[in-house]
Amino acid sequence: MPKSTPLLNTADFTSYLNEKCMQLAPGDVKTLLTQANAIRRRSKEIAADRPRMLRQIDFALMLVEEHSKGRCPQIPYYTIATLAVALLYFSDPVDVIPDWIPGVGITDDAIVFELAFVMARPGIDRYCAWKSLPMAELYPPPPPVQVPRAAASRAAKGRAPARKPRR
Repeated sequence: MPKSTPLLNTADFTSYLNEKCMQLAPGDVKTLLTQANAIRRRSKEIAADRPRMLRQIDFALMLVEEHSKGRCPQIPYYTIATLAVALLYFSDPVDVIPDWIPGVGITDDAIVFELAFVMARPGIDRYCAWKSLPMAELYPPPPPVQVPRAAASRAAKGRAPARKPRR
């Protein structure tokens, strides 16, 4: 049986974010900010069981709002655009996976926020350092460290790792 390929993958969402960032204008950000309260309400309604996503939405709105008021001009516009695109994606209930589908409707929105925060990390880190804000709760956890099976079994038995013979 042939191996099936997923309909969408991370590269598709990354490509989407990059493409939309290149199209976003400052006027689009101002329009987005007129919907900020509605986005906050909606996030608390449909993403209540995703605490990191809620923090990411609140953080993205805070950073974009401060940028729009000229309070943090040292943040790259790429960071602002990436977070704004993620917010716009979230504000649209009819996206790749419609939000009204129980259990999975906001999965794609969560993926978009995770990717946006990874892509915009340099600007986010800079903003957090400037504002003295913690960053750890905004990012996906680091991938687990993969230990080769042979080394893991030697470590479990308390033996030193195998060494190459001298020549």
